[in-house]
Amino acid sequence: MKKKIIFYHPNFEDGGVEKTNLLISAKLSKKYNIFFLSHSFSSKFDKEIKKIGIKKILIPSKRVIFGFLEIVRVYKKIKPDLIFSLQTHANVISLMINKFFFSNKLKIICCERISKKRYESHLKGKIIIFLAKLFYRYSKIVICNSRELSKEFKSISRNLNVIHIYNPTLKSNFNLLSKKFVIKSKPFFKKKKPILLSLGRLDYNKNNLMLLKAYNEIKNEVDCNIVLMGDGDQKNLLLDYASQNNFKKNLFIYNFKKNPYPYLLKSDVLILTSRTEGLPNVLIEALALKKFVISTKCPTGPREILLNGKVGFLVNIDDYKDLASKIKIYFQNPRIVKKKKKHIPKSLLQFSPRKSLNKYQEVVDNLL
Repeated sequence: MKKKIIFYHPNFEDGGVEKTNLLISAKLSKKYNIFFLSHSFSSKFDKEIKKIGIKKILIPSKRVIFGFLEIVRVYKKIKPDLIFSLQTHANVISLMINKFFFSNKLKIICCERISKKRYESHLKGKIIIFLAKLFYRYSKIVICNSRELSKEFKSISRNLNVIHIYNPTLKSNFNLLSKKFVIKSKPFFKKKKPILLSLGRLDYNKNNLMLLKAYNEIKNEVDCNIVLMGDGDQKNLLLDYASQNNFKKNLFIYNFKKNPYPYLLKSDVLILTSRTEGLPNVLIEALALKKFVISTKCPTGPREILLNGKVGFLVNIDDYKDLASKIKIYFQNPRIVKKKKKHIPKSLLQFSPRKSLNKYQEVVDNLL
């Protein structure tokens, strides 16, 4: 009988973390039974979940803390041989459950995909990090998705077993995906201007307003269109800003797309304005399509992906004037752009999907 692995993901939505978990699960499902446990499931990846053979378990409570006893019930019923817990707050809950209800007999892997600094920026997050320092010692291993992130979490405890495994992002064939369909909507159809593209949720952390502020600085010198692709609570704020500053006709906002790669292929620059990340897949995906990239040097990931600025440009968090100057350089100095794009193959060598997935398989096999 196959052993059972649960992936506990508090909210299974439609981002890079979910894509990564599906790739890891597809690898592990050849040998193990895989369950996804979550407080909410996006329907965007139902086809992939069904194809892999993952069994979904929905926890009725929308909040992790209120679903505490339900999680205990699921663990007792399924009797998992291994648990992948994702995100720091969920990891703390899983480890507390293991300590108080299972006498630390459950095998738990804590997966970290977001910088610890996002938690340390507010009181609730600081409490979570405090609890992590108390309970992370009971995890079997902590897996971070970038070298920089693993350094952050090693500071929690000297005795903590922390490793980094890059996301197997390049497992997908982005060249093939980018040619799946022809875009028939503006500003891509019969494209007349260069396009600056940002992929990701429209929220505080992704900080899309930084891009709009940067464009506002140079709109009289650089005539281009901006496309934001993603869902989130800041959509109206972004539209209002563009309207108030007289460039609403240059701003296009698309909802989340399961396959954004035809849009990425038709764009000129991929821009990431995040305040924190873990290892932003979108930068790797853009480089795979040979696109120029400008990113904040946020913790964590962009500096590793862009080889400290040898590939693309790195700018300070929230420094929209710095971003504006880098956008201008892209349009005004093609020699610099060409020189930086030559380093793309060297960057992508870091992200061998076979190597990453084999590392996950090795970790699991050693624990089971």
